[in-house]
Amino acid sequence: MQHENRPPDASSPCSSGRRSFLKFSALAAAAAVGRPLRAAGAPDLGRLFERDPRGNLRPGRIVIYHDPTMQPAEPTPHIDKDRVAQVVQHGIRILTGEPDTAAAFQSLFPGLTGTSRIAIKINLLGVTDTRWETVRGIVSGLSLMLGGTYDVSRVTIYDNYNPSSHGYTPSEFTFNGHTPILTGNPNCYSGYYVYGGHQLSRYLLDYDYVINCPVVKSHSDSNNQLTMSLKNHYGSCCPPSLCGNIPGMLTVNTDANIKGKTALVLMDGLRGTYTGGPSEPPQLWNTFPEGTPNTLFFSTDPVTNEYWGRDLINAERTTHGYSPKPCPWIETASAAPYELGVCDPVQMAVIRYDPADVPEDPSVRAGLAFLAPNVPNPFRDGTRLRFRLPQLARARITILDVCGRRVRDLGEREWAAGYSEIDWDGRDGRGASLPAGVYIARLEAGELRLARRLLRVR
Repeated sequence: MQHENRPPDASSPCSSGRRSFLKFSALAAAAAVGRPLRAAGAPDLGRLFERDPRGNLRPGRIVIYHDPTMQPAEPTPHIDKDRVAQVVQHGIRILTGEPDTAAAFQSLFPGLTGTSRIAIKINLLGVTDTRWETVRGIVSGLSLMLGGTYDVSRVTIYDNYNPSSHGYTPSEFTFNGHTPILTGNPNCYSGYYVYGGHQLSRYLLDYDYVINCPVVKSHSDSNNQLTMSLKNHYGSCCPPSLCGNIPGMLTVNTDANIKGKTALVLMDGLRGTYTGGPSEPPQLWNTFPEGTPNTLFFSTDPVTNEYWGRDLINAERTTHGYSPKPCPWIETASAAPYELGVCDPVQMAVIRYDPADVPEDPSVRAGLAFLAPNVPNPFRDGTRLRFRLPQLARARITILDVCGRRVRDLGEREWAAGYSEIDWDGRDGRGASLPAGVYIARLEAGELRLARRLLRVR
């Protein structure tokens, strides 16, 4: 296994108040639950997907759901399978806007019938895997479709590694007397070629819908860098080495059997890695008080999923002194000829949810405020903050260091409804240039509190 060089002192530079502040910085945006509007004049990216009645039904929409109770530490650390199932079902309700769980799941599969087949691609390479508890939560929701009559034995959960060695047992996946197929055989279809001579899994070819279940995971390869939704389909290629490059990966994802059939991308961040190769065990995270992400990402857009997975991992890397992983294929995937999804945060509908900040209610209130990632990020000499307010409001923007200390006040004034921008030159309130490192931009407007992590480099 390859490891990056750890800085000489990886201990926290902050006081004991750091843990409570990190909880704020990781979760503060949860207060703005809802859908941000597209920027004025922005293209309707949904039109990219009108060619197929299935596929990416909600381009740019994502639910980032953090809940520490999915993996409580007391009396001993464990994953609560029933709580995970509740979060999965609630996350699907938020994503679809349907207050009923059965209707929410069924809305992801237009044209679903009792004979429809669903393929679920998981990632079982290494110890940091797609947790069976997460996939069990998905299957529990599928079993509710068609008035509770959908037969989950028409579901295949597959990878090119054996699910049984990762805790996937038939007893945990049996609902209404039916059990999905659990297989470590990608079942490639002889003679079907997409790119560079490789074959595509028969589960993609012959099934009606696809669910992509990747993991929040680092990769040591200089090209691949991270293993998330797009790269998860390396395991749908036979052999996977034939699509083991960026053009191959993107081309595979544009195939109609993936792009046109993917009904859901649910990325598992119950645990995760931010450095090293794909076989690393789960790592301790500084940016979450409980030491692990405990986060699930719900979307139908693989590019939007990839964007926020990168954001999560890079924020963690900066706390350890590692450089960010640029992963430029995310932007490439959004552009022609691939057009796989949305990578501009201003054009996204980002819903952050945490039960500690928002009452758990299936009818999600429409909070329209949004603090987008700064541009550029990372930055050297200066950066621009973009945000949206639902109405004319008095707002203050401040810059904090990673310990929560205020280093710069960018002022308080009235801002118009809609999108606005403000620049920060990387200096403190006395005009001194601040060192490289992680900073937090905080937007305050009345009861609203939003935060965004910034990275300065030299």
